[in-house]
This record gives sequence, C-alpha cells and structure tokens, in this order.
Amino acid sequence: MGLPRFFKEPKIHEFEYIPRYYDPIKEEINRRIDDIHAEMGISDSDDQNVRLIRKGTFKRRYERQHKELRQSNLRVFVLVVILGLICYFVNRYFGFM
Repeated sequence: MGLPRFFKEPKIHEFEYIPRYYDPIKEEINRRIDDIHAEMGISDSDDQNVRLIRKGTFKRRYERQHKELRQSNLRVFVLVVILGLICYFVNRYFGFM
C-alpha cells in the first residue's frame, strides 16, 4: 500500500524485442515449405507471431497519450487554483499573512 499521489506518473514502456538470426538453410527450408503450402492451398493465417500494423495505430496512440497529458495538466491546474483559494481565504479571514 502506498501513499496517495497528486500527480500521475507516466507508464513504463515495455518493448517486445525478439533478436533475429539469419540461417540460410532454415530460410530455404521455410521458403520451400511455404511454396508447397501455396501449391496445396493451405493457408497459415493462424500464425500468432505475425502482427500487422493497422492504419492509424500510431495516431491513436499519440491521441491517447496527448489526452492523458491534458488530463494531468488539468488536474495540476485545479490543484493550484484550490490551494490559491485556500490561501486567499485564510489570509482574508484570519490575517496570518
């Protein structure tokens, strides 16, 4: 259990880095297998390792991050206004400053 926070911390970005090595023999075998599958009409659409970048993916990510940043800035602005009002009323009614 941690302390409550007034400021939202940015999320940690994790990258899925898979190192790739070139093996010409394995590449040739895979090419031949793909050719045979194409001749036989077998499709390999269930391959989970293949990811397609859809149109607009980067734009949606940018918009989401921009929205989070705006919300964070708004939160800080509201906090500053509230603290300013508290200081004003304390000074006006109690005369500490």
